[in-house]
Amino acid sequence: MAELTQQQIEQQINTAIKNQEQINKTEPRAEKVLFDRDTKTLAIYFINGSIFSCPIDLIEGVSELENEIIAEVKLTPNQKGLRWETADIDLSIQGLLLGIFGTKSWMKEIASKGGKSKSERKQTASRENGKKGGRPRKNMVKQIG
Repeated sequence: MAELTQQQIEQQINTAIKNQEQINKTEPRAEKVLFDRDTKTLAIYFINGSIFSCPIDLIEGVSELENEIIAEVKLTPNQKGLRWETADIDLSIQGLLLGIFGTKSWMKEIASKGGKSKSERKQTASRENGKKGGRPRKNMVKQIG
């Protein structure tokens, strides 16, 4: 294999730097993270101006922490993760953006709470469905004939 000249090496380095700058502009990279004690919400601010926030109660491990410890959240050096040093918890920002707030069992627990909602809107819809005869039974087979 032929050796590269100094000029070729410098050209490759410059190309790599330009490529990395382009990736940095488009990749979701956080610039700061804040915990709002009043709303118990975590907010991640990105370099492109967008903001992602979610309730702390959704995040496995973090939801049980005291407010003082939650407020200690820091960005990882590569700005792609969150770190709670005192609690020894690390989270991927990409995972949070994808709606992954914990293990599979944690996510199932969160999902089961959604179906137990007692909102006024859900109760009204249930009453309206009841007037129409309610929800059909699962084992009921419609006869065609």
